[in-house]
Amino acid sequence: MRTSAANACSPPPPRSSRRAKSLASEPRPLRLVHTSDVHLGAYSASPRGREEPRNRRLEAGFEAVIDLARGSEADLLLIAGDFFDHARIGPEVIAFAADQINRFPGRTVLLPGNHDPIGRHGPHERHDLEGLAPRLRLVRNPEGEFLDFPELDLAVWGRAITVDVLERPLAEPPPRRDERAWNVAIAHGHSVAEDAQLERSLRITPDHLAASAQWEYIALGHWDVHSDVSHGGATAVYSGSPASLGDIGYGVAVVVDLDASGVRWHAHSLDPAETSP
Repeated sequence: MRTSAANACSPPPPRSSRRAKSLASEPRPLRLVHTSDVHLGAYSASPRGREEPRNRRLEAGFEAVIDLARGSEADLLLIAGDFFDHARIGPEVIAFAADQINRFPGRTVLLPGNHDPIGRHGPHERHDLEGLAPRLRLVRNPEGEFLDFPELDLAVWGRAITVDVLERPLAEPPPRRDERAWNVAIAHGHSVAEDAQLERSLRITPDHLAASAQWEYIALGHWDVHSDVSHGGATAVYSGSPASLGDIGYGVAVVVDLDASGVRWHAHSLDPAETSP
């Protein structure tokens, strides 16, 4: 169930996972910043710049996320889908995205969502964002894949979204990679009460979440409003959008801390207006 816009503007208190790490040696602490549903380029094709203020608001929202990642000295930025609004984005949108990602000295993981799916004619085939942003890793496999970050003792697992709305982003997840202290999942879809909710695409059911409890944290995207949908021992959170596509004006991103005591996360409200000229 989605939280209200008012709740998204007022970050909840820090949350902790139900389990602490149990390792022979203390693992390297990690700090992650989680965002999604940035929708860059949503208004870039509007005639005569009519929607330029809204387009700039979306850009300012992502700038605020990068500022948060830099200011909090995060190790990794997770973008859980719909980074771009559509496949027709132009080179100026790609250049802006690369410039911002390159401002962050850590690593970035980008998951394609339903607005920017992987596949033929998609934005990730038309543009080489990884070539412009060397610290960026793109999840490309719709069957699921691990991205390995040995320097962070971290494995990130995710399934790239295609144009198939019947995909199940967290169905039958693989075992964790025990050679890495930290395992995180990234997914884009609808959290639903049961799989019978056929009006929803990209369904994530309670059973899918319970089967994903091996991950320290599940970074979700697809909802513009920040929400905690943790279930069955899995810590699963929708970051919410860093800037509203409407006129609400609020934005949210999540900071996640992983250390030997467990997992803690807290939401940060963002004010893109503070970044806009």
